[in-house]
Amino acid sequence: MTAQITIKARDLDTDTKRVATIEVAPAWEPEEQRLQLARLVEEHHPGARLRSFADGAATFLDREHLIVASYSTLPPRPRAAKVLETSAQEPLFAR
Repeated sequence: MTAQITIKARDLDTDTKRVATIEVAPAWEPEEQRLQLARLVEEHHPGARLRSFADGAATFLDREHLIVASYSTLPPRPRAAKVLETSAQEPLFAR
């Protein structure tokens, strides 16, 4: 399973835009997603600082660019195995 991350950078002076798309192993927890986005942005824009993060998207800023990194596609989260109930339910009303 892979997830797709899109990194969009806009030059603050010229408004020029650059887009990069990267395939990665999916991160499920919000903290893992934030760290994964920050690591990938650091590879493309060293020195960019995290400004905000929510719902699988983060914004970054460096001296020249506003950067938005987000999950374009995220595969469905694996389901947890169902636990079978082994105890019997007690009757609701006494007879």
